Amino acid sequence: MEKEDQKTDAAEKVRLEYGNEPSTVEKTAEPTIEEIQAKIAETVRTAAGEHSAMTPAASVFALVPKSRQETITALLDEMAADERYADIKALTTDSGKVFFFSTTYIQADEAVAKSRIEEAKVKIAEKVRADSQDRVKLTPAGDLQELIPETERYRIAAILKEMQENPATADIKMVTASNGHVFFYSDWHMSNYYALVLSRVTVKDPCATIAAMVRDESRVYPRPTCVQFFMEDLFEIPPCDLKAIVDETLKKPEYGDIKMLVHPTTGGVYLYSNRYLKDHMAAVLMDWQEVGREANP
Repeated sequence: MEKEDQKTDAAEKVRLEYGNEPSTVEKTAEPTIEEIQAKIAETVRTAAGEHSAMTPAASVFALVPKSRQETITALLDEMAADERYADIKALTTDSGKVFFFSTTYIQADEAVAKSRIEEAKVKIAEKVRADSQDRVKLTPAGDLQELIPETERYRIAAILKEMQENPATADIKMVTASNGHVFFYSDWHMSNYYALVLSRVTVKDPCATIAAMVRDESRVYPRPTCVQFFMEDLFEIPPCDLKAIVDETLKKPEYGDIKMLVHPTTGGVYLYSNRYLKDHMAAVLMDWQEVGREANP
């Protein structure tokens, strides 16, 4: 009994000593005003020097910790009066958007012209990101024309290329459908593969879409594809038309590698590509998806 009491006392002592130990987790120190100003200058100079680009105000404000957001104006005023940052300038467009640039790399008159283009880039990025995030859709290239100043619309391809090369807008990606139509999306909100699938759907050729998806799944995973998968809204195939579309796909010579399997017990219908999956393996994988998975949780 005495030994048990000693063990209890020892355990209690350990808990007390452990509980009283100072925490080893330290708060990350916030950057000083000078460090924030130096980071702003570095960001603006890098954009101007390496990309010949203006820096949107949002990118500058993002460098300021939340606890100092109310002091942004004073912080920037201090920079304007500091000789070390004499090259850092701000420019406000007609619509009220603010951009920063470095006169070491971009002259004032050039900055005015660039600000119009940069403003268009901001609008394009906002539009594409909203489509990807809120509407889960691709943005057709034609929808972006109206966001670019009329005098610069002939440069739309170059402008979009510049956006993809600039870290601030590098999330804006392009995907080309099989009919040549070009679309854009933000990989912050949409995966590259999902964008590819959406581009296939835009062509309005469900047979081609089904064949491409089945080949992808047979090659990548590998696994056969349950036909019910194509009833998802994403594919825009009415359920009442699905069987006829699958039958048509199987008859087309260009999709001769696409084969069908029907599970003998459940009646589940699957498609696979024999370019990437052998017939026996496709049957085994179908059985696993239909009954094996539930039997072996």
